[in-house]
Amino acid sequence: MNARWLAPLGLLLLGCNGRMWPASMEQQPALQPLDEARPAPAGSIPVGGVETLEDREDDKDSPPPHPLDAAASARGAKLFAIHCIACHGREGRGDGPVSAKFPPAPNLRHVSICARSDGFLYGTLTAGGRAMPTMREGTTSQDRWDLVAFVRTLQSEGCVGKLAPVPGDTP
Repeated sequence: MNARWLAPLGLLLLGCNGRMWPASMEQQPALQPLDEARPAPAGSIPVGGVETLEDREDDKDSPPPHPLDAAASARGAKLFAIHCIACHGREGRGDGPVSAKFPPAPNLRHVSICARSDGFLYGTLTAGGRAMPTMREGTTSQDRWDLVAFVRTLQSEGCVGKLAPVPGDTP
């Protein structure tokens, strides 16, 4: 070996301080599966339309990007059967099989939910609610708006219950 390479090689080995140089990707520091995802950079636009709502109130004033018509409701009915029946029941009354073992899901036909804006319902689907998990993963923005259309179709058959009185209001 040439003597002029020995000095830099010796310095490199001294710099390693007794540690081995990582030989493969498995030895590199990296995020492990199930670690928290990195936040999106400021000003970035998510590919595929995944919203980054922190709270369901953040989207309460958003209007639907497309009409909540019969076609949207039909698509929403299929999605409701896949994602929502377990908690909310077939007719959205909060009587699904999961509600028998856990705190019951709300009746989607209750006047308090009927009074909410379309954007609030969409925000609840996207960011989750008190006991409701987020549906951001596994559904598209259009899917969630279609679910809002279906919930509105359920509510068109009539809302039930009374709104709770606001403290301080006189009847």
